[in-house]
Amino acid sequence: MRLRLLAVAHFLEGANRTQVAAMTMISRRIVNQWISNYLSQGLNGLESKKSSGRPPRLTG
Repeated sequence: MRLRLLAVAHFLEGANRTQVAAMTMISRRIVNQWISNYLSQGLNGLESKKSSGRPPRLTG
């Protein structure tokens, strides 16, 4: 969550998405997704979502 907040903070301070990706060493695609989620949903858009993939076969 911290890295997402840092990326959004850089964006709000005037850095473009490519610059934010370079500063945070995260792909531009992921940065675009985080910024878009923030702009449409606010801080709630930055929360991690549960994976929707197939459940694991191995038990704990």
